[in-house]
Formats: sequence, C-alpha cells, structure tokens
Amino acid sequence: AALFGKSIGAVDDLLAAIASGSASAVALSLAAPSTPSAEPAPAAVGAKAPPAPKAPKEPKAAKEPKAAKAPTAPSAAAADRPIDVSWLDLRVGHILEAKAHPESEKLYIETIDVGEPEPRTILSGLAHYMPLEAVSGARVVVVCNLPPRPLAGIPSHGMVLCASAVDSAGNKLQTEFVVPPSGAQVGERVSFAAFPGEPVDPAKIKKKKAWESVAPDLATDAAGIATYKGDAWRTTAGPCTAATVKSGPIS
Repeated sequence: AALFGKSIGAVDDLLAAIASGSASAVALSLAAPSTPSAEPAPAAVGAKAPPAPKAPKEPKAAKEPKAAKAPTAPSAAAADRPIDVSWLDLRVGHILEAKAHPESEKLYIETIDVGEPEPRTILSGLAHYMPLEAVSGARVVVVCNLPPRPLAGIPSHGMVLCASAVDSAGNKLQTEFVVPPSGAQVGERVSFAAFPGEPVDPAKIKKKKAWESVAPDLATDAAGIATYKGDAWRTTAGPCTAATVKSGPIS
C-alpha cells in the first residue's frame, strides 16, 4: 500500500526519520518524489497472452501458361474425300435361296448371307436373264450400304452386281454375276488398290448420289476382270471376275 502517494520504500524512510526525531529528514522524505517500481504490473488472473504474430505467407509462384493443343487432323474415314468406289461397301455374298416375286415377272427375291448375324433380303431384276437354279447357291458381290428401296412392295436391302454384254444401243444381250474367287470368305470386303478408304453410311450415299457417280466406271476388262477405272476388284483370294462377259458394264 502507499501513504500519500508514496511507495512502500519511501514510507519506511519516513517512519525512520520520525523515530530519529529529525524534522529536516521528515521534510525531505515527504518532498521526495516516489520513484515508480521498474517491475511490470502483474498480469490479471486468467488473462490470455496475446497471440504470436503470424509469419507472412510466401507469394505463390506464377503458373506457367499451358501450351496450346495442336488441332487434331480428321481421320481418313471422317474426311469428306472425293466420291469414288471406296465409298461403297462391296462384300462377298452367298445366295442361300431365290424365288420368283409373286407380283413381278422381272424380279427374284433372294436371301443372301453377307457375313452379318442375319441374311439380307435383296431383290434383283434377273428373271429375264437367269433361271432360278442358276441364282440359288451362287457366290456374288453385293453393295451393302445402299438405302433400303421397295421393289414391287418388298424392301430390298442391297444390290447384287452383274456384268452385261450390250449392243450398240446399250440393250442388254447377256447378264451374269460378278463372281468372287472360291477362296474369298463370305462377308469379306472387296478392296481397290488405287482407292483406299472406308465406306460411308447409306444416308450419305443417297445424299451425295454416290452410286450414280461410281456406277458408270464399273466394268469388266478384256480379260473379264471386274474393275473400277481400270483398278481390279480385289479380295484376299484374288480378283473378282465375270465368266464370259468381256469389256462389259457392271450394274
């Protein structure tokens, strides 16, 4: 405690002066200013120490800009390439059954295996050129990506290709199948060395009139080999041919 603003040490000096009876000493003790204690005031009970200052965060390194991706080139199948025979899906087929159309004297109804889970129904205008016995069981080449087309009320899901001998006016004198070699597998695609590429879908065939563009250049050569612009129709077992028709159109 303090007396008249004096510290405990000053009060002790004052009491000693009084005890000695020295008036001058008492006066000096009362006049002397009290020196504040250098000791810090005790902290209040329960007070929390101030939190230590947080270390400043290091600045984040600037991210390097990502390199721009190079544009992807379209695949050969997706590219809008010029119309040629590679647009067509020509496959080796086997006619399992053939019968006359009940409402057309020109048409045969054929059931053809082209390597798919189910055979296709295809109609051909061959009744005036071949007997049924020559059609049923034949190995043929089929266009498999033409849009379905009804013929005399029955949808036809493809086209069987034939070579024809014609007169000077273009009239057909003889028609026979384009035949794949015996070693070619049913369902195998016919290829062309000078015209690589994947076939397109039936909708594009129709939209771009691809069959109409390609058909005029399909023909047998002087040896009876089926060609497109002089390039032979190839299978893994060899070229496709017509038995007797030489230098004739194919349709």
